Amino acid sequence: MKKLPLDYIKTFGSTVGDVHFPKVICLLSFDGGSNGSTTLTDLSNNSLTINAESGAQISTAESKWGSSSLFLDGTNDYVELNSLASPLSSASAFTIEGWFKLPQSDEVGVLWGINTSSGGNLLWPLVNGDSSMKINAGSTSSSFSISPVNIRDGDWHHVAVTHDGSNNYDVYVDGNKYKDYTGSSSYSSNNQIQIGMEYDTSTKGDYCSMYCNDFRVSNFRRYTDSTYTVPTAAFLTSAGDVNKQIVVNSDADGVAIGTGGINQARIAKAWINFNGTSTVAIRESNNISSLVDRGTGLYSLNLSTALSSVECAGAGSGTDQDTGTDTSQRNRMVTIIPESTSLVYVNGFDTSGNADDLEIATAIIFGN
Repeated sequence: MKKLPLDYIKTFGSTVGDVHFPKVICLLSFDGGSNGSTTLTDLSNNSLTINAESGAQISTAESKWGSSSLFLDGTNDYVELNSLASPLSSASAFTIEGWFKLPQSDEVGVLWGINTSSGGNLLWPLVNGDSSMKINAGSTSSSFSISPVNIRDGDWHHVAVTHDGSNNYDVYVDGNKYKDYTGSSSYSSNNQIQIGMEYDTSTKGDYCSMYCNDFRVSNFRRYTDSTYTVPTAAFLTSAGDVNKQIVVNSDADGVAIGTGGINQARIAKAWINFNGTSTVAIRESNNISSLVDRGTGLYSLNLSTALSSVECAGAGSGTDQDTGTDTSQRNRMVTIIPESTSLVYVNGFDTSGNADDLEIATAIIFGN
C-alpha cells in the first residue's frame, strides 16, 4: 500500500466546541440577519423548520451577543419550532434555556411553551409584572410560582428550566436556582415549541413583548447544582475537536492518534494466548510481562502496567492436550483470579473439577 506523505495532509488548528453539541436538538442564535428579516435558522445538526409568525422578526436594535436578536412586540407574534428531532416528554430529560430582555411593564407574558399540534399548554414560564414568575409543568395541578425574581427590568437575563426525566424540574435565572420542584406531569411526545406566547387548548394568548438571543433546547439536563456559571459568550454551534482521535494542527510534523475520547473502562487492560503444557510459553499477548507455571493447571500472569484497582474482571478458555477423538473431554474450565493490581492467576480444571494443564489457553482482563 502506498504511504501518504505528510506534505499531502492539509492541517487545521484546533476548534473549541460544545462537548454536548450532539445532544442539542434546536439552537436559535437570532444573530446575523438583517433588520426586519423573518428568516430564522436552526444551528443544531437537525436544521429544524422555524416559523416567524404574525410579525416576529430579527432586530438589530438590541442583542446580547452578536449584532441582532429576535424581537416580539407582544401583539399576536411568536416563533414556532416544528418537528423536534427528539420530541420532549415527561419521560425525557431536557433543558430549555435562552437570553431574554423584557420591557419594564406590568403585562403578563409567556417566554415559551411546549405544545402538541392539537393545543394544550405545557411547561411554560409566565412572567408577571409583580416580580414573580409562574411555571406550568404539564397541567394546572402541577403549576408553581417563584418569587421574588424580576426579569422585567429592561436588562438581559438567562432563564433555564431543566427536567430530569421523572417529575423533577429546576428553574434557574441568571445562574441561580429559584425552584426545585417535584410534581406530576402528563405530557408525552411533544415535538412543537412556541416562543413568546401561550397555546392553551387551541387558544393563543399571553403574548410577550421581548428580545431573545440564543434559545437552546438540549435533550439532557445541563444544570444540576444550586448555581452555575452564566454563559459569558454565545452558545457554541459545533462539537469542535472534542473526542476526535486524529488531531493535526498548523505546526504538526505528523499525525497523533490517541484514545482520549474512548471510555477506558471498555478496553481490555491485558490479554494473553499461551501454551500451558511442558514448558509454558506466551504465544501472543498485550500488557503481560511474564507467564509463570505454578503447577498442574496453575499459572501466574504478571502485568507490565498495573491496574488502578484489584477489583477487575476476567474471562478465559482452554483445552487439554488430548489429541484423540473424544472431543467432549477436550474443553477445560478456566478461572481468572486477581491477586493484586499487577498479578493475576489463571487456573485450569477438567470436567470433574481436578486441576489440569491447558494445552492452549486464553485470558482477558478488564478493569480501570
